[in-house]
Amino acid sequence: MSDLRERVALQHAKRALVDRAEELHSRLSADPSLWGEYCQILRTLAAIAPLAEPGARGELLTTAQLADRLGLAPKTLLRHKKDGRIKPLVQKGKLLRWGAGQTL
Repeated sequence: MSDLRERVALQHAKRALVDRAEELHSRLSADPSLWGEYCQILRTLAAIAPLAEPGARGELLTTAQLADRLGLAPKTLLRHKKDGRIKPLVQKGKLLRWGAGQTL
């Protein structure tokens, strides 16, 4: 399976698990027997969520993706680049790509 197909499959699985967890959460107080399934879904989500994130397999991130990961606006990230606080891994003209592990 290609990396893109794997990432898409993981994102679909993550969404389905989140949907199921939300459904179970609303029913836990009425039916305590659902706790086992609910906890298993949360463990599974915790295991796959990082793998579904952009950059998890070493692919490069866009400016928007890295800014989101760092909790910044894309313009702020570009300002930090201009000031020399951070450097993209790839820069060809206006094309910028960043590493998933980059920090300020």
